[in-house]
Amino acid sequence: MKETTVHNCEIIRDLLPGYAEQLLSRSGMQAVRDHLDRCPDCQKIHEQMQKEVLETTPSLEDRRALDGFRKIRRRTRHLKLLAAGTLILMLSGVLCGFLMLFVIGKPAGTSWIDFASCSYDEETDSLTIQGHAGNLNIQKVLWEEDDSENTLINVLVYETEALPFTAETHDFTITIPDIKGRDVCLACPNYDRTRIYSWRDDHYELIEQMEEAIRREIDTFDPERNILYCYPYIYDKDGRKWLTFHADRVTGENASWWYWGDRIVTDGDLEPTGYEIWVSLSEPRQILFYDYRNGEWVGDPDDMDMTRTNES
Repeated sequence: MKETTVHNCEIIRDLLPGYAEQLLSRSGMQAVRDHLDRCPDCQKIHEQMQKEVLETTPSLEDRRALDGFRKIRRRTRHLKLLAAGTLILMLSGVLCGFLMLFVIGKPAGTSWIDFASCSYDEETDSLTIQGHAGNLNIQKVLWEEDDSENTLINVLVYETEALPFTAETHDFTITIPDIKGRDVCLACPNYDRTRIYSWRDDHYELIEQMEEAIRREIDTFDPERNILYCYPYIYDKDGRKWLTFHADRVTGENASWWYWGDRIVTDGDLEPTGYEIWVSLSEPRQILFYDYRNGEWVGDPDDMDMTRTNES
């Protein structure tokens, strides 16, 4: 009988945690309760377990204080993260402002730039530009091809503030390669452009020689009615470089035409004849004729009728 009682006590003591948490079945809870009524030893163990639970379980006030502390800690952590993010944004803004103001810069307006000279090298086809900006600190000078005009080069001068205790730079020099047949503009950006160099204007004597050769080649060319306009682009064909001329005709009774700067002005109507005339840059000079209405080359210049327009 004594061994049965000890065995039952071991079982009951294993069930005491579940009994304290009321996790046992109804019959299990009743069995433990009946045993505690009969067994003083197990009852003492149960009382000691309850005492330990009460000592380790915080009171309602303690739990409220703990919950409040946890909320404050979470709020403090959020505030720290917010402050760190704000500080990072502020530092990023300061760094970006510093880079833009002292390192990267911005394109200077064309009215602030004075050009000292533009020098074209006939051997290398490069253009060297020297300029000055008396009221600006020049950071860098770049050139780029225009997005809409393939014969145009844009030069951009970037200005920055000078760093403390450093000297300002007001002069610049830039060399642009392969400028033959092209024009150069100072740009800030594309909507603020000032033309500073034109290859055609710089080689006007060469253009005039080519135009005179064309007039001699075409018997029907009438200088009073026919106009030659040199297109600002150089083509490669058959291993040679060529300039192209558009042939236009003035129509209308007693109509005339003249140049206004680099523009053609007429008191009549200006209509294309439908021909392109190609002239080689290298000697001996060669002249080709292209009818862009049908996409064919004209073999004999006598077949070109300069008295007719494209529409007629």
